[in-house]
Amino acid sequence: MEVRAVTLDTSAVGELEQLYQKGLLLVDEDSRAHLQRYYHRIDSIRRLLPRLLLKERGIPKNEMRFFKTQAGKPYICTKLDTPIGYNVTHDNGVIAMAYSTGADLYPDPPAYRVGVDVMLLQLPKRDTFSGFVEVFSDQVTDIRRQLTSLERNILLPPTPEPQLSTHEQLRRFFLIWTLKEAYTKALGLGLGFDFSRIEYDVPNDVVRIDSQVPRGWEFIRFELANTKKDGLVENYVGVAARYMGEDAVADTKVKNADSPGWVKVQDAKEFLDTAIRELES
Repeated sequence: MEVRAVTLDTSAVGELEQLYQKGLLLVDEDSRAHLQRYYHRIDSIRRLLPRLLLKERGIPKNEMRFFKTQAGKPYICTKLDTPIGYNVTHDNGVIAMAYSTGADLYPDPPAYRVGVDVMLLQLPKRDTFSGFVEVFSDQVTDIRRQLTSLERNILLPPTPEPQLSTHEQLRRFFLIWTLKEAYTKALGLGLGFDFSRIEYDVPNDVVRIDSQVPRGWEFIRFELANTKKDGLVENYVGVAARYMGEDAVADTKVKNADSPGWVKVQDAKEFLDTAIRELES
């Protein structure tokens, strides 16, 4: 499993308009019609990421086929010698794709159990961190409790334990959240999954599903930065997840993506230039 990410400055997307429009011409007619109806420039990159992956494997553009499961998870339906499972996500100025191929894939086509999520370390405006956490911790009429008691204590340690820095508070929260998202995306489920069934003990890098460490699952956490034109640096965290089968030998702990190149990052201009050049050839 690997991750590819594309960064962009959301305040300066107009500077790449010509490239976005060229990218739009490289997707199939159904995708193009959808994008023209609900157009967001990030969607061009979302759609081009898996297409560039196929082109690198020798698949001509006119033979690339994609479909969705009943729950809406996209998958590749082009006939391939070596199957590929993938998942794409985005938040603010980062688009990320996790993918796995060949023997690394558990044999459960068509969509395979690969998921990824990424989030910017940022609080909603006018929110305090404690108030933000309480929204996801409390069982109230219209919001299902989405954090476990352990997770709440990890985020808001009871006194007299030392107070966490703001960065560490946000890092822990969004690692918890992106792991829950990545797991459910890997399963190919919609929004109905109860997030409180998933528990991520961040300090110990242990995941539990329904109070049990899940067998056969691999979770890899990663961090990346996006530097904008004005010099402001946005910090992101993410988690990629895949199912390898109950008999697979898998590390039961969440791993850190510390291998060089495991997360390959390009800025939007570089990525679009590359995708357009490769897919037009």
